[in-house]
Amino acid sequence: MAGVDLILHSGRVATLDGRDSMAEAVAIAGDRIAAVGANTDILPLAGPATRRVDVAGGSVLPGINDSHLHLQFFGLSRPPFSLDVSDRVVSGLDDVRRLVAERAGTMPAGSWITGWGWTERCFAGSRDPGGRPRSGDLDDVSTHHPVLLTHFSGHAALANSCALAAAGITADTPDPDGGQIVRDPTSGQPTGELHESAVALVADVVGEPTPADRQAATLAAMRELNALGVTAVTDPIVTPPMLRDYVALHNEGTMTTRVTTLLNWSWPSVTTSTSVIEEATRYVGAATGLGDDWLRVGGCKLFADGIPILRSAWMSRPYDDGCCGSLVTDGHNDETRLATLGSVVDTLHRNRFQVQVHATGDRACDAVINAFAAAMDADPWPQARHVLIHANLPSDDSIRTMAKHGFVANTNALIKWQASDALRGVVDDERWHRNIPVRSLLDAGVVVADSSDAPVTYPDWRQAIETLVLREAKGSRTLSGPDQRISRKQALRAWTSAPAYQEGREAAKGSIAPGKLADLTVLAEDFFAVDDHELHSLTPVMTIVGGTIRHER
Repeated sequence: MAGVDLILHSGRVATLDGRDSMAEAVAIAGDRIAAVGANTDILPLAGPATRRVDVAGGSVLPGINDSHLHLQFFGLSRPPFSLDVSDRVVSGLDDVRRLVAERAGTMPAGSWITGWGWTERCFAGSRDPGGRPRSGDLDDVSTHHPVLLTHFSGHAALANSCALAAAGITADTPDPDGGQIVRDPTSGQPTGELHESAVALVADVVGEPTPADRQAATLAAMRELNALGVTAVTDPIVTPPMLRDYVALHNEGTMTTRVTTLLNWSWPSVTTSTSVIEEATRYVGAATGLGDDWLRVGGCKLFADGIPILRSAWMSRPYDDGCCGSLVTDGHNDETRLATLGSVVDTLHRNRFQVQVHATGDRACDAVINAFAAAMDADPWPQARHVLIHANLPSDDSIRTMAKHGFVANTNALIKWQASDALRGVVDDERWHRNIPVRSLLDAGVVVADSSDAPVTYPDWRQAIETLVLREAKGSRTLSGPDQRISRKQALRAWTSAPAYQEGREAAKGSIAPGKLADLTVLAEDFFAVDDHELHSLTPVMTIVGGTIRHER
């Protein structure tokens, strides 16, 4: 065969071709897979210029596709663009204070200091009697610098007193729709902690990174993902400026991961109104599928509710504090918020946008699926493949509806791994075990794509696969919902073929077959032979995107 550029041989090639066939070798010509088979069939295809790579018993997988990863946000959340205040580097309040003080010492007075990734345990030792983070924890080390540190979930933040003042937030500032300014129960003064749409009150006054910084952060994030074996992502919140950044990088030919975008016109607010969506669809002039193999419009992202750890996910039964959370769509009560959810889903559906909606509480999951189904019934569109993002607690009825209409569940095993122990007691034991019911979804015939939601978590697909297989929590072997464990091959599909289906691109990628895009992830080990508890330590040694080696160890 003429024109073969690269042959990977003597490996365990997981084709995921529908027949679960395994091969030994892959031949690549240009940006496509030319042939797959035994060594004896593939090696003779080599020409004088063909590079041959001996995989030596390791694995060749379809390219890892992180189907819900905030690519630019992930890049901007990493040093030097932002402080890393996650529990990967922070063990308590003293560490947070030190990082803020060090950054303040290098910046002119008045400059914003931003950080990402804190969890409640990062503020162990807070001055708050309940152990919650407070402005006062940071004020004396950032007297002349406004500080905004974003919670690992992206659904909350901590602002110091200087930042609250810059945003004009006082005791008299009302809570915005779909958000909360946390207040001291005695004085009524803001504590500095902001939830959901209240984060935007401060985020809106933070100076924007320059396009050059945004694009540099995006390229750095792509390189970091390539080193992990990632070949493609879906970025679920892409604002107009971010889309312009992606177009610029695409035109320059500097992208090293494929990007599917979900458009959003209201970020950093999580509250969406019908009027905003109607105006956007009137002027945007795009729809799902616009683009090419490197950059395309996948659909639109909406929010239905918050997250369980903040008690803002919309539940049918109360949390430990007696509340049930709520929808965050525009409206002043459950009825009007439900109506808005249905209206915006229907508007986007009629304009042929795939709709992907964040929903974590059981009531929110069911409301979103009902809205999807109503839109489909009113205007059938078999290719819609609308997506329930997170899919923490859909009911059995909703799961059956998802299977009937071809809706996709986009889950987050890494969030479960990271936050499972902290959630215990916040919700009742039944929901704690059922949280992210992957096995139930798959058994019903729902396509499940798993993802990192980075920078909510660090985007390590290996740990995600281990968690899907074991259902164990970070730092322990506590099992959450052992009946929801899935096989290793099912978990691998959730990071390869299922994301391709979510994108409507299964004919082009997601498996290893002649004619498909040459996106491959090569591991030093046999993926199917390592112990379940060693999946997180698999070694990516080569990442190939479109036939080009983007990472080689």
